[in-house]
Amino acid sequence: MEKAPVNFKQQRDFGEVFNATFAFIGQEIKPLGKAVLFFVLPILIITAILQVFVGIEYQKFMATIQTNSDFVAANPFAAMGGIYKYMFFYLLVYLLAFSALRCTIYSYIKTYIEKGKDQFTLTDVWAEVKRFILPIIGTSILIGLLVLIGYIFCILPGIWLGVSLSLIFIAMIFEGKGMGDAFSRSFSLTKQSWWNTLAILLICGILVYILNLILSVPSMLLGMKSLFASFKNLQEGGSMNFSTSYFVVNAITSLVGYILFSIPAIAIAFQYFNLREITERPSLDEKIEQIG
Repeated sequence: MEKAPVNFKQQRDFGEVFNATFAFIGQEIKPLGKAVLFFVLPILIITAILQVFVGIEYQKFMATIQTNSDFVAANPFAAMGGIYKYMFFYLLVYLLAFSALRCTIYSYIKTYIEKGKDQFTLTDVWAEVKRFILPIIGTSILIGLLVLIGYIFCILPGIWLGVSLSLIFIAMIFEGKGMGDAFSRSFSLTKQSWWNTLAILLICGILVYILNLILSVPSMLLGMKSLFASFKNLQEGGSMNFSTSYFVVNAITSLVGYILFSIPAIAIAFQYFNLREITERPSLDEKIEQIG
């Protein structure tokens, strides 16, 4: 029996937001997963590769500190080798990957709402992704800097900004707003139910963290094996040495972990429509127009 389409445009309480989130994931996991596979996974693979190189270069740097600390003190940048270069590109691609993930998920949801369940293709989703990806990337950079500054001065301003701006990306895509208008829109909606939005983000964050821990078991086991071998190596005058396979498995685990951030993104989409229904009742207006 085919499941009925999930209705985004309705008011939901705290528990219903999560029920709707997992109902939507269960219903759309194949087509949504295919969209992520085509539009996000290639960038995530590059991110994972760069993560491997960062780990290897960092290990080389630590070995240099242990064996030639004078050289490190005199030539810190030379001793670091390619760490800062790989780290720069890793952070850059990481930002691009998360922007692409957000853009893909919200573009998929928008197309799902506008065209109907099973009534659209990846080409339709791609049209929306192409339209919004650059504004999303630019906004991601700005929001990241603002939240970072908030955390630097005090943790609480960073949390407040992070929650208050959590709807900015979906406001850009669903309402076609520019960065400034979407900024104001996110603040306006979240202030109606700030604590509820924080709780949704917190629960989703805990869930993603637990799932990541479970996924990390293979890399942790490899890490422990390498750690024990490194202790023996240290006793013999050598340095810490984690295997390349450890860095590879850890990067693959991280890659899958990145995709899990789809869960809070989808939950926030339901919260966005929930807050709109609470404050503006757009679905009621649509029904009145249809009757008229």
